[in-house]
Amino acid sequence: MPPATYFPRLREICDRHDVLLIADEVITGFGRSGRWFALRHWGVEPDLVSFAKGVTSAYLPLGGLILSRRVHEAVQAAPADQKFMHAPTYSGHPVCCAVALRNLDIIEDEDLVERAATMGARLLERLGALRDLPVVGDVRGLGMMCGIELVRDKANKAPLLGVAARLTEEALARGLLIRMRVGAGDPAIGDTITLAPPLMTPTDVLDRIPEILRQAIKAAAG
Repeated sequence: MPPATYFPRLREICDRHDVLLIADEVITGFGRSGRWFALRHWGVEPDLVSFAKGVTSAYLPLGGLILSRRVHEAVQAAPADQKFMHAPTYSGHPVCCAVALRNLDIIEDEDLVERAATMGARLLERLGALRDLPVVGDVRGLGMMCGIELVRDKANKAPLLGVAARLTEEALARGLLIRMRVGAGDPAIGDTITLAPPLMTPTDVLDRIPEILRQAIKAAAG
């Protein structure tokens, strides 16, 4: 997680040098972080936002860009021979767009953004108990996104490599599908368990995740 000053400072630097700030919210957008868009946590408005995935909850593929008024006006005012005209073959596909609109209605009607913030904090708090395990070096997250970093040595945070496959199998055998972020090329990255449960995950299911992870980590890493 970046410090609270990071993104506001980045916005300041971009403004000073007249550089566009582009936010990749493909994963974090539409409630995943506990806000509609993650940069809202720091009160930062980017010049462009890229989005996908969450806009349809991945039921159908759809992605897009949100432009600031300044960027939009620059695009609109450009001469015809300089105007940005690129678009994929299926731009504005009516079925995908219809699914996105209905999906956004459901997110609003069921208060799933607020739920992601509340339930995400609950999940992160319970995952924090895993820090007592010898191989857990850090637990972090925002909304319905969490990471559990595995280490060989807590003192120097030396990464624990080579347990991803076994840990994934142990978790799956107990009913939990996890994703491992493995630092194969860069040993500084280490092995990190990444979690991104659905925004509507029932409370009792969320509460089982730390229990399953504790058992799986013990079985895979000792």
